[in-house]
Order: sequence, then structure tokens, then C-alpha cells
Amino acid sequence: MYNIKLKIKGCKNISSLREFVKLNKIKLVLFGEYHGFFKQIQVQREILNKISPNFFLYEMLEENKILSDNDAKRFLGKSNNENFSVVSTYGQLKPIINLARNFDLPIIGCDIKNMGVDKNWMEKKFSEKEANSITRKRELQQAKIINQYTSKGLVFALVGDYHLRKNSFIFTKLRVKKAILVRPSFKWKDELNHVENIKKSDINYIVKFYKK
Repeated sequence: MYNIKLKIKGCKNISSLREFVKLNKIKLVLFGEYHGFFKQIQVQREILNKISPNFFLYEMLEENKILSDNDAKRFLGKSNNENFSVVSTYGQLKPIINLARNFDLPIIGCDIKNMGVDKNWMEKKFSEKEANSITRKRELQQAKIINQYTSKGLVFALVGDYHLRKNSFIFTKLRVKKAILVRPSFKWKDELNHVENIKKSDINYIVKFYKK
């Protein structure tokens, strides 16, 4: 199990997170995902257990939704090797879909189709301008979907950790004024920039209170 450190005044441990969210009328918990470079399911499950959200937003589901058991069965019945999009397979998404369904949560994609790239994206060298344009489009869509669902209840949003950097368009467009941020860290550093050769024991999680 990874270590979790709370940097929230008045919230002593992970068990007190539920009460903090309730008392402060928080509508959003943002979780920084590393898309399979190391397993994060245990931490995600623990946070979900503590906050009991109404909606699960998932970046890699892109523009799709899984709102019922039948939707989930159709999705989970796909071959693991079948392409879900040009950037992912069904097998890569299934652990998170199973996690969310274990909590009986509707799962809503919060990204643009194919994450804004084409099937040759791995061979293509993007200019800085192109990369920034794609990032902007994606983050504006992420913020739009987050805003849509935070108006309805408590949201747990799983997005790439890069999209939780300080100058992300997600933060500039958020309507909610406060949120909980859960991000992986390397030996308790706030930023985890490299994932190569990092051991599980080196990864910890920092939980912060975000306020505009």
C-alpha cells in the first residue's frame, strides 16, 4: 500500500477526509493518474471509500459514458486487445471501469475523441505549438465536463497528472472555488516528472486542499 500524506489544515488523516469534504461543501476531488506506469487502484479505492462521490469522471473514456450495468457488461465483454481508441485498448481501461462499477457509480468520459491525435501519433513529432494546442483543447473539455457534473453532485475526476499542474486550463475554467487534489509524488516531492525506474516503495500520495 502506498503512503498517503494529507496537507490539509483540520484534516488529520485519510479517515477524516469524508467529514472535511462534507463540512466544506466540496464538490470535486481530482486524482492525478499515471495511466498504468504504476498501479494506483489501491489509493483510488481508498479515496472513493472515504468520499462516496456521485459521479466518476474518467479521462481515458474520452467522449463515452457507462451509465448502467448493461453498458458496463458490453464494455467489459470486449477483448482486452481490441482498440478502444487510437491511444488505448479496452484492456487498459477495464481496471478503472471495474473499480467505478464496484462503487455503483456512473462513469463519464471527460476528454476529446482520441485525445486529439490520430493513429500515427506515436511516430509523429509534435511541435511545441501543436502539443500546446492539443493540451488546451483537452483541458477545456475536461473543465467543461467537470463543471457540468459538479453542478449535480460530488465528483471524483481521474485525469492525467500533467493536467493538474498549476497553469492547467482545468483550473482556470473551473466553476467550483475549492477542491481536493490527490497527486502521486516521488519521495514526497510535490512534482513527479519521471516514471522510469521508480520503485513502488518510492511512490507516495499527497492530498491537498485547492482553493481559488
